[in-house]
Amino acid sequence: MQLYKILTPIYVNELEKALPFYEELLQTKAGTRFHYAEKKLDVAVVGQLLLISGTEEALAAVRNITLSFLVDDVHAYKTWLLDNGAVIRQDIMKVPTGYNMLVQQPDGTVIEYVEHTRPTTVE
Repeated sequence: MQLYKILTPIYVNELEKALPFYEELLQTKAGTRFHYAEKKLDVAVVGQLLLISGTEEALAAVRNITLSFLVDDVHAYKTWLLDNGAVIRQDIMKVPTGYNMLVQQPDGTVIEYVEHTRPTTVE
């Protein structure tokens, strides 16, 4: 199992307004951008930040996610996490970049685990 990157989510109402600010602040362009139609969210990765945009209703469904871990094998992590006291809050599902799951760690923290299966830019 390998953890490639840890992303910190920032929840915004308008991605197009927020994106230039964070790109300039971090002096880097968004490496990955996509629309997540099923959840009515727009997402962009800028450095170590995961900008998530949508209506208040759409954002309410994901605001409890404190970090996003980009991993090599979400299935292997699921097995390990269950063996180590974590609770799966949303089982592995297909997402625009591959697969994800939401996990409540033993300390109560909710983390998204993501495995990219389509070519994306990972900064």
